[in-house]
Amino acid sequence: MKNSSLASLEVFEKRFEVSYPILTNATYKSLVNYASDLKSPIQRWYRYKEGYSVQLMTKLFKEYGVKAGDTVLDPFCGSGSTLMQAKLDKFESFGFEINPFSAFLGKVKTQNYSKKDLVDYQAALDHIIKYFEKKNNDNADIPKLSIVKKLFDHEVLVFLLQIKTLIFKITNIKVRELFFLGWLSILEEVSHHRKAGNGLKIRREIKGINRNLQFAKTTFHNKLLEILEDLPYAIEVSKGVNSPVIFEQSALTLSGVMKKGGVKAVIFSPPYANCFDYTEIYKVELWMGGFVKEYSDLKVLRGKGIRSHLNGFLKSEDRTKKSIPELDSVITGLNRCELWDKRIPSMVSSYFDDMFEVLDQIYVALKKGGYCAIVVSNSAYGGIVVPTDLLFSAYAEKIGFKVINIEVARFIITSSQQYKKTEDDKNYLRESIIHLKKI
Repeated sequence: MKNSSLASLEVFEKRFEVSYPILTNATYKSLVNYASDLKSPIQRWYRYKEGYSVQLMTKLFKEYGVKAGDTVLDPFCGSGSTLMQAKLDKFESFGFEINPFSAFLGKVKTQNYSKKDLVDYQAALDHIIKYFEKKNNDNADIPKLSIVKKLFDHEVLVFLLQIKTLIFKITNIKVRELFFLGWLSILEEVSHHRKAGNGLKIRREIKGINRNLQFAKTTFHNKLLEILEDLPYAIEVSKGVNSPVIFEQSALTLSGVMKKGGVKAVIFSPPYANCFDYTEIYKVELWMGGFVKEYSDLKVLRGKGIRSHLNGFLKSEDRTKKSIPELDSVITGLNRCELWDKRIPSMVSSYFDDMFEVLDQIYVALKKGGYCAIVVSNSAYGGIVVPTDLLFSAYAEKIGFKVINIEVARFIITSSQQYKKTEDDKNYLRESIIHLKKI
């Protein structure tokens, strides 16, 4: 373990029951990946990069004995997969999401719909399709995102902004939100850039695809028809159940909202300690959708979230100092090695400071005998493995949780440089599900 910042990751791991996937029986290997839901009704409305399958929720709810009338919480609800399955199973559910685009996405997917919404949607669809054939000279404000004119053909950008203006004239609020989500969901597809890693990259064009005005019109029309096709299902699953409640605020505030001891199960996947800035990954949706209008808005938004990246990060932002000896060992190792940014040790320390605080608040919110599942990925810097699943488990145990087990869902691929440095500890570069119980 020459590259490990801990005396031995193997010794640390032996404190917990850890199960590794077997090729023929990898229980969660596909379930932590949203790809399996891309053709499912409602879930297919938007391809969320960080989402996981609702089938995972079904499995966990069954394992945890969650039943009708119980309360489920997702402190980082993202696209709303946990809340969607909770609604289908008729559980009361709550979510927290700091990214306003993600919060909007989760809300639209999980809110209740009626037959009137279906009728109004069809009428609005007919109206907007007629607009496609008109020649329009309407002016629309261009977002202040610096690269916006590079993202789209000029005609496509004008079309998108004009359609957005038309969408906001729809009087039925739920129908308006459905159209707006459909509009947001095609932005990447009609753009010359695509999501990749921690941001956007110019796409390598597929032969025969020209992302011009006609392509944009066809893509948007198809998305609207897809939503229309799913609406009867959305109406059916809305019967006799309350919509999940999503708070557009940080998970660090959940203790001020959630009733103490009222939650049966908490299931979530937090930001990973991998320097990914989700406001950067979803910046097209944030700016084009008007969720942020100025760069100062973006700065404020970044400052509210879990400190998992370096954009806007300042060492002086440290709020508290929650730690455990194993984390201190990791930070010591990071401080001793050469890193691409000297702020990384402070960022990693701050990340766990925030996440430990969230675990404290989750513990209070859970009822005795309640369960918590965390889908999380480990990371590495300068050849030092940051064993997030083990560190979360150790802290959870410290505050009173029983660590049932850590189930390794899949191994992750690092850069060739990191792979060589962490070769001795490669079993710890993984995505896992941590199972906890409040005893």
